Amino acid sequence: MTLKNRLSKLEASISPSRPYKVVTIQCCRDDEDDGDRNAARDRHFAAHPEDRDANLVVFIRKLF
Repeated sequence: MTLKNRLSKLEASISPSRPYKVVTIQCCRDDEDDGDRNAARDRHFAAHPEDRDANLVVFIRKLF
């Protein structure tokens, strides 16, 4: 087995079987309102239950 084949096999065994799932949620007028952030996350997951298995949740601040 060549080095290239061994590295490919090692990389395949380490890599996740599925890509990371990133969800973006709009919320929060200011950075310190965690209650607004939690409420926005709950509303989003209620509307989109398929996003509950996300690896990363990104909160985007609303601009008013």
